[in-house]
Amino acid sequence: MPSANHCTVDHLAKLFAGCQEEVIAEWRVQAGELLRELNLDKPTITDHLPDVIAEITRDLALGRYGTLSEEHTRGSPPVHGVQRFHDGLDVGEVVAEYNLLRTAFVTVAERHDFYIVGEAARIINHRIDEAVRLAVMAFAAQQALIRKEQEDEHLAFVAHDLRTPLNAVSLLVDHLRLGLDERAAEEAGDLFEIIGRNLQRVEDLIKQVLDTKVQPTALGSSFRPERRTFELWPLVQRLVIDLRSVASKHDIEVVNEIPRALRVWADAGLISQVFQNMLGNAFKYAARGRVVVSAQEDGDGTVTCVVHDNGAGIPFEMLAKVFDKTASDPFKAGTGLGLAIVKQIVEAHGGSVSVESVPGAGATFTFSLPPKAGSSV
Repeated sequence: MPSANHCTVDHLAKLFAGCQEEVIAEWRVQAGELLRELNLDKPTITDHLPDVIAEITRDLALGRYGTLSEEHTRGSPPVHGVQRFHDGLDVGEVVAEYNLLRTAFVTVAERHDFYIVGEAARIINHRIDEAVRLAVMAFAAQQALIRKEQEDEHLAFVAHDLRTPLNAVSLLVDHLRLGLDERAAEEAGDLFEIIGRNLQRVEDLIKQVLDTKVQPTALGSSFRPERRTFELWPLVQRLVIDLRSVASKHDIEVVNEIPRALRVWADAGLISQVFQNMLGNAFKYAARGRVVVSAQEDGDGTVTCVVHDNGAGIPFEMLAKVFDKTASDPFKAGTGLGLAIVKQIVEAHGGSVSVESVPGAGATFTFSLPPKAGSSV
């Protein structure tokens, strides 16, 4: 058993100065166990560890609590915190990684017949505590940033999807006004002008949101489906009826060919958004044409949905990026968000989306919805 003077700060400083790689290797083994339990296929060692261990060794050699270097304060622990956020760890698991570093120091010391006690323990813990603080602060800051970006993106998506029903209401108001006889128009007074001004005010607010919030990001989907089983035909038919005024404006026939008994397991509200945006996109290209919505259940229970139009088709140069955020046709009005929303919603359901188009011969959008887990076909 080591003697008391064999555990002084000086002895431990000399020990760790010569076995930094051993401490790293010990940490790697223990951290590997932690990350393996989390099912992470990620490297368990990062370039911050040599810096942390070197500064602990320096502090022990000086026999005092060292001041964090500026490079360290801005560098390795904060970078590690951000990395672990994107790796999918929670803040408790980030702290656990650093606590394993304490264990690695103790294990290596005991392997060489040393104990970490008293002042040496305080010096080591001080440095690791500072690294934990910096990593956790960076983790929390990144978490807040991502949450803010997701909220902005979601607001932009909501604003975008308000445009189609708002346009439908506006067209219905115009239709009602034009259908009034002279007496009814006189009795209505400036009612339709008031409605028009308020609809325009809403449109201006939507445009303001889209102008300030539509930014391409590297984020994943902000949609969280709340699935249930429902019949698909009534959902699509309701949209066909609600958007009839928009289709009529462009002299477009919309046909719902989905089987009446077809059922899907999905979030009805989000799938309604998917069809609304697909129809809205078809309306841009299929003036005086035909749009057909269909669906079928495949052999494995997956439901494949199709929206086909016989319009002008999508320009070839746009086809590969049609689902990208802010990718829009310069010759058509729009922000480019509609099909990006479609892609995010479908992928949030575990499905996929694709498009085929030949200029002058229309476009076919297809997306899949997987069956409920454990359901029999």
